[in-house]
Amino acid sequence: MATRLGRLRRWYAVTIAVLMLAATSACTASVTGAAPAGGEPVRGGELTYLDAEIPVSALIQEQGTWQDRALFWNLTDRLIYRNAQTREFEPWIAESWTVSDDGLRYDFVIRQGVTYSDGTPLDVESVKRNLTRQIYGDKAKGIAKNYAFPDEAEITTDPATRTVTVRLRQPWAPFLGALTGWAAGLVADSVFALPREKQSDYTNLIGSGPFVVESVRYGKAYVLKRREGYAWPPKSSPNQGEAYLDKVTVIPVQEDSVRLGTLRSGQAHLLRYVQPSEEKSLAKDGYRVIARSGVGLANQWPLRQNVWPGNDFRIRKALQIGIDRDQIIKDLYTENWSVASSVLSPGTLGYLDLSKEIAFDPGRANALLDEAGFTGRDADGYRVKDGRRLKLRTYVDVFDNTAKALFQHIQAQFKTLGVQLVLEETDYTSYGPTVNADPAVNFTRTGWPHPDPAHGLWNVYSSKRTDALRLNGADATLDRLLDSTLRAPSAQAEGAALAKAQKYLIENALTIPILNDTQVYVGARSLNGFTLSDGGLPEYQRAWLAQR
Repeated sequence: MATRLGRLRRWYAVTIAVLMLAATSACTASVTGAAPAGGEPVRGGELTYLDAEIPVSALIQEQGTWQDRALFWNLTDRLIYRNAQTREFEPWIAESWTVSDDGLRYDFVIRQGVTYSDGTPLDVESVKRNLTRQIYGDKAKGIAKNYAFPDEAEITTDPATRTVTVRLRQPWAPFLGALTGWAAGLVADSVFALPREKQSDYTNLIGSGPFVVESVRYGKAYVLKRREGYAWPPKSSPNQGEAYLDKVTVIPVQEDSVRLGTLRSGQAHLLRYVQPSEEKSLAKDGYRVIARSGVGLANQWPLRQNVWPGNDFRIRKALQIGIDRDQIIKDLYTENWSVASSVLSPGTLGYLDLSKEIAFDPGRANALLDEAGFTGRDADGYRVKDGRRLKLRTYVDVFDNTAKALFQHIQAQFKTLGVQLVLEETDYTSYGPTVNADPAVNFTRTGWPHPDPAHGLWNVYSSKRTDALRLNGADATLDRLLDSTLRAPSAQAEGAALAKAQKYLIENALTIPILNDTQVYVGARSLNGFTLSDGGLPEYQRAWLAQR
């Protein structure tokens, strides 16, 4: 895969202009109506969207790349929708649902008249098959389960009442949240029938969403066309019918300057990933800057306990309170960004404001490092103890285009404390294998939007899952707190359990919250109605292009 991606990136420099010209010509020719910006929506038009990386696979419940999520979000529908403004659950394919007081039974009434793009019905039996695969996967085809779903369930249907009933052996608090997520998109039976390799091909992804895949040139262009007859968006959508746009063409372009130059030249309508330094000038020039801090986990650095000096609480706490987050925002970002105040982002279920516990306190940070025995300084100004320099090592995050400047800023702040932060770099394709194989890494960045915070925290911190702290089960209290968030029988109980888990992570300085994850898109002046989901994913069904 790395070799293939490398060839594709070299290809950009040679052919990107050709792709842009073709996409722009198509757009100009296909606009069928006119309206001033902010006027009545115009039907027609082809939107060209530039993202930084390449979609990997259409295996909907397994892939977590942002580029895949953005495609899934517009090709499939979900049982439940979370309103990005109110953060409340809304009916979607499930027109209503009930949950028993003990959290063990869920009844979903399925909307009538919904079909997949191949014409087959999205009925109770289809929902049952989708839920079954989410919960159990398909071992025969090598398809893993979706770990945001419960471990097991009994699923029954009643076609007469259009009801799907899910019975659990023990509560699973993330269930409703998981049903709103990008990976919970509903797909037709024809997808299940395919072998794994063909299921990963986007041209075989059959959903019920407002767009369908027209064509794919892997790594070059992904063309979505409007689904004719689409009539079942969430009720809060301002567009209750088919998408306004005829087509959306997604083109991966790695270089920030190329994406921005293409937008400014009028050859594209939308991009993601722009440097914060460009946001204000773009807005001043009339471009539409759309940003959202999604529900889920804040941008944070879990400190590995098995790598020195991560097992010393005093050092961990000094690092946690030795970062001036407000200064980082002031120096590097805009009002679209905000400092983290917990391990969860504001607006997320169970969010607890712990800003006082992680507030910048250089005096206390220095005192803690002195207490840990690092009282000496070497010729470079770094703290030493018994001849050993106080040093940490990490890799610059490849999933955030602002990461390098951010990491370097914190590197400079740590140096004022006498702590050396060594920054390594690698590329997008080798980042995961490299950082996981490097035994000297003290932390890597984590924290993204997530449909349910209990599963998000458990997935990152539990020794039964990713074990980002590398505790290997040594902290039974943390594992117990994380498990309790999953097994809460109600949202209220889940929120209370999440508060305890957040406090434990912060009070024991097991992680360093940095910023709230923010997704920033920039649209052309002609782009209207474009919105972002609760997790910052693009929603094309509502968007339209004004005639130039």
